[in-house]
Amino acid sequence: NNLKDQHYKNMGIRPEMDTLTFEAESVAYTVCQHYGLDTSDYSFGYVAGWSSGRELSELKSSLETIRSAAAEIINSIDETLAELSKAQDKEQTAGQEQPDKEENAAPEQPKQEASAQEKAAFIPETVYRVRRNPYSDRKENAYLLQAYVTQENGRAKMGAVLFTGTPQKCRELMGQLKSGELTEGQVKELYAKAQETAKTAEQDKGTFSIYQLKHGDETRDLRFEPYDRLQATGNVVDKANYELVYSAELTPGTSLEDIYTRFNIDHPKDFKGHSLSVSDVVVLHQNGQDAAHYVDSFGYKNVPEFLQEQKQLTPDELETGETIKTPRGTFYVTDMSREQMEAAGYGFHHQSDDGKYLVMGNGTRAFAIAAEQRENPLKAAEQTTEQNENMIDGIINNTPTVDELEAKVKAGETISLVDLANAVKADKERGKGKPEKKPSIRAQLKADKEKAQKKAAAKTKNHDLEV
Repeated sequence: NNLKDQHYKNMGIRPEMDTLTFEAESVAYTVCQHYGLDTSDYSFGYVAGWSSGRELSELKSSLETIRSAAAEIINSIDETLAELSKAQDKEQTAGQEQPDKEENAAPEQPKQEASAQEKAAFIPETVYRVRRNPYSDRKENAYLLQAYVTQENGRAKMGAVLFTGTPQKCRELMGQLKSGELTEGQVKELYAKAQETAKTAEQDKGTFSIYQLKHGDETRDLRFEPYDRLQATGNVVDKANYELVYSAELTPGTSLEDIYTRFNIDHPKDFKGHSLSVSDVVVLHQNGQDAAHYVDSFGYKNVPEFLQEQKQLTPDELETGETIKTPRGTFYVTDMSREQMEAAGYGFHHQSDDGKYLVMGNGTRAFAIAAEQRENPLKAAEQTTEQNENMIDGIINNTPTVDELEAKVKAGETISLVDLANAVKADKERGKGKPEKKPSIRAQLKADKEKAQKKAAAKTKNHDLEV
């Protein structure tokens, strides 16, 4: 508490008494934990009681104060420990050299002259300490091996961090430094190699990433589209249309279905996207390789094109070999659409006299494209994939009829109420839901009379054959 009060005094802070006590208790706990002293039985109850009901901003302010104060106190203690360690080393060295000094005793010099000689002969020395790493809570980086340089005033100045790792490894390297087996430069090289190894291991660690389409009109027609319909309309799964919304470690045994279930039923708290749906992409990183999977209507579809850079089309690549002439010149015909030409930086220039071609240029070059829109490929796709009498409406729906659903139920299959509702709606749109017009009584009597006459004629004919 005294150290904490001094820290407040240095900073010109006058907090409330309960806040001061809480922060002092927290600082004491942090410092004790750093040096391996467990005070949790006493500290936890008080800290929990004070923090209950506090605003987040107040807690953040206190945590920053606790962090800075604890770091200052730890550094001060480490410097003192380094000085004590240095003093102990000097005492041991002096004890070993004492017999030699007695044999070769020199005449006693005046104290003032000896003090001046010691001051002039001061040479800074480096001592090493192993301490907890306040910037990491990972076991493999829990401790630091740090150098301290002695000062003329008897204190030690904190030097460079030479290694970060486990306490055992840090103490092993400190012993090699003191014995002269290793230099500081060699220890730093070992640390750099360890970091590179850890980085490589991190890269090879399995991860999964979820990509979802960007918001905007340009992706409106791509959202929630099954993969086959996307292909039928001439689109591709382009990474440029997506944004990364979540990434995490891929634990062993986790499948794509597990990911789908989790991100529909039990979202992680830090997940900000929508529930995993059709048109989303999941990228798995395993054994240093990436694989992209498109969420389809049923299961996933491998989409290696998602990981490939999309090449910008150019008019030259799609030239048809034809040319057209207009009053403004002769132009090569390209098979690109107007939208593709505009995406490549070309704008409308003029139209051919017969109206069949548009000439588009970029300021230095110009090409001709067909003015008429080609037949919608979706229409052809509908004509080959529709399974019932749905009209060609630009939507590949394949909605089953009510009769088809009834047949499924009779066969023992299960149908959903949503499917049944859609089928009823579709039947009404097709006209199947309209009741047939009932014939009048006169029409029914006429029909019955005609049937009776036909039966009588058939009976007479058979009789004649028998005779």
